[in-house]
Amino acid sequence: MTEKTIKLVNTIDGAVPSEIQIIPYGYHETDNGAFVLDEESMSAIIGDFKSRQNDMVIDYEHQTLAGTEAPAAGWIKDLIDKGTQGLWASVEWTEKARQYIAAKEYRYLSPVFIMRISDSKVVKLINAALTNQPGIDGMVPLVNKRVSGITEAQTKEEGQVIKVLAALGLAGDATEADVLKAIDALKAKTQKTANKAVLDAIGLNEDAGESEVTGTIMAMKQAQDGYETIANKVRELEGKLAAKEADDLVALAMKDGKITPAQLDWATNYAKTDAAGFRVFVEKAPAVVVTKEIAGGEKAGGTGDALDETQRSVNKQLGIDDAKFREFSAQAKTGEDK
Repeated sequence: MTEKTIKLVNTIDGAVPSEIQIIPYGYHETDNGAFVLDEESMSAIIGDFKSRQNDMVIDYEHQTLAGTEAPAAGWIKDLIDKGTQGLWASVEWTEKARQYIAAKEYRYLSPVFIMRISDSKVVKLINAALTNQPGIDGMVPLVNKRVSGITEAQTKEEGQVIKVLAALGLAGDATEADVLKAIDALKAKTQKTANKAVLDAIGLNEDAGESEVTGTIMAMKQAQDGYETIANKVRELEGKLAAKEADDLVALAMKDGKITPAQLDWATNYAKTDAAGFRVFVEKAPAVVVTKEIAGGEKAGGTGDALDETQRSVNKQLGIDDAKFREFSAQAKTGEDK
């Protein structure tokens, strides 16, 4: 399994502690990388530590790793799992280191550990060092300077890559080809989903080709344009038919004496607006205009009476005496004859 070494810096401040935090709990982004410390990590680290016979050194500036003279600043006697507070160490300091720390001549602790590239989990503690060269001032934890002979993890990008790989459904050891293939598959899936929505809307199968899709859409567009043209013509024809029907209804009403010439515009508008209602009006309204000859004509039976049933009805509604009407009709007839 591929593993890399990383150094994290924690501040040592105030009184000289006998217990110090070695690695903070959880997922941590740093300027040069990311790492994870969880229960699995702490169990692995502590198990490895307890399998050792010797105490673990805390030196100055990682001199032990550089292969030069490396006096100890202290010794890690035990590792402690403090849950969400992280991994702690019980430390036995040298007198010189105590003086340095008390005088704040050394203020930072830099642990060196091994982490898995696949999931950025810390799995083994190598040692730790007192240092005054944290990667970023004031940041806890921080990645320290590069150590000669040890490859310092450049895991910020790797941590981001791991997240991307997980989103793509790939393992941490996926190759570039695997990533590109997964991305292409994701793009194809996304496009297929979008295409399916369009194809469903126009009634085509998922395997429809570009030409079929284009042709179908153009045909639908043409059909829509043709529909609008036909609909306009139908509306125009309906308007003409309604106008003719209204004119016919009004003409019939005039013939039956149900409306007067003065009512022509009103009747026409009524018939155009509500033909059914106008028919009811014509059916139930009494005749108000004499539509037959009211003078000079002989009635059936040769009576020569100027009145018929329609005229009598009109006279009754208008309050005209039938005798007066006959007299008036006779005078009008005499005037016409002269």
